[in-house]
Parts: sequence; C-alpha cells; structure tokens
Amino acid sequence: MGSYLFLAIMLVITWWLKRNFATIKGEYGEKQVSKQLKKLDPKNYILLNDLYIPKKNGSTTQIDHILISHKGLFIIETKNYNGWIMGSENSQYWTQVIYKRKEKFYNPIWQNSGHIKALQEYLGVTLNDVPIYSVIVFGKQATLKFNKPFTKAKVIKSEKLLSIIEDASETHLISHSKRQGIKQLLSFLYINDKKEQKRISKKHISDIKQNVSNLNNKIQMNVCPRCGGKLVTRKGKNGEFKGCSNFPKCRFTA
Repeated sequence: MGSYLFLAIMLVITWWLKRNFATIKGEYGEKQVSKQLKKLDPKNYILLNDLYIPKKNGSTTQIDHILISHKGLFIIETKNYNGWIMGSENSQYWTQVIYKRKEKFYNPIWQNSGHIKALQEYLGVTLNDVPIYSVIVFGKQATLKFNKPFTKAKVIKSEKLLSIIEDASETHLISHSKRQGIKQLLSFLYINDKKEQKRISKKHISDIKQNVSNLNNKIQMNVCPRCGGKLVTRKGKNGEFKGCSNFPKCRFTA
C-alpha cells in the first residue's frame, strides 16, 4: 500500500511540474534579472518588478521589470529560453531551436512595444519628454542567431544588461522629483493579496490567448494585424511568406 501511495504522489508531482515548468522557469529568469538590476546605484535607479498595467479595453499587460532612471525608463522583458534563438524585428513569431526541435514564440519586441504603449496610456503626460528604452533579455543558455540588427529594442543576453543600461545616453536627464512621481503612480499597481494576484494573472493569460487568436484570424483572412492592410504572398530566400501590401511603411510578415 505504501509503495502505491508513493507512486501516486510522484505522479502528481511530475504532472504538476510539467504543467508549471514554463512558469517556474520564467519566474527564475525574472528573479535573476532583478538580482542584477539591484546592483545599480539606488540614487539613480528605481526598480519595479512584475506590474500589471491596465489597458483601455479592460485587459492588462504584464511588465517584468520597469527601471526608472535619470536617463529615462527601461522596460525590460525577460525570456529565460535556451537553445538557438532566431527571428527578425518584423516577423510575428520567433523560433527557438533545441537540437532538431523547433518551437515558435511571439515576437518579444512586439510584446514589449505593447507594454510600452499601455504604460504611456496609463501615465499620460507624466511621460512627456521621458526617453523610453525597450530591452529584451535572454538567459545565459540562449544562443542569439540574428541576421540583422534591431532598431526598436536592444536584444541581449543577461550578462550584457548592466552595460547596456550604464552606456545609455544622458542627453535628457530626468529629475529626482519626476522619477519619484512616476514611481508613486506605478506603486498603486502593486497587488499584495495573493488571491487577487492569482485572479489577475489568470485573466491576463486568458487575454493573451484571445489576442493571439484574433491575430491569427486576421492573418487567415489576409489582413495585416499591425496596420489593417492586405497580406500578399511574397517569395524570399527561404520560400514563400505573407507580407503586408503597405511595405515598406509596414514590414509585417507571417
């Protein structure tokens, strides 16, 4: 009887780990990045982690790290992936390659762009004249395989995070009082109640799934999800793909 009970417990634990592996791995990556960011001088840098920003449509967007600094705001998205990471600035999905297995994931530059837009809508005029830097951070186990440089975000491995922040330009310095004002406005978004955290997290995941479904439906109807233009079939070095007819103004590809 004891051996059957032990086996049953192990099966439950294995099932739970498989179901929650991505979440656990993601949270670990976020904690490692947060640990790095805390090394920065607190006189010039204020770190806020894991904030849910309300959007106009009633949904939320989750930002891993917001770094309020004398140089501006750094909006940091953490991706704790391993293997080869490939993608372009204008493709809807990027690819993770581990040996012969390939997995697609939503373009993190677009993802962070959505975060920044929601943040700008929430803070309004408070962000006037405040530079905003988009940073995508991959863990040490990732190998970044990009063919072209990025213009809308810094896409780096975690060991380069502090140097990217420290090397950012200081052409428009943000005053101490303004930094504290931004911190105060964002602090209202912290949720201490565990049940409420779980509810909002569950709703956030549901919103993401719905948004992805809406994007895919538009693509199936040959409608560009970025600008509303028509998607047309083009030929590239890797075969046929769908691209926006408004190219080069819109560079969406699928």
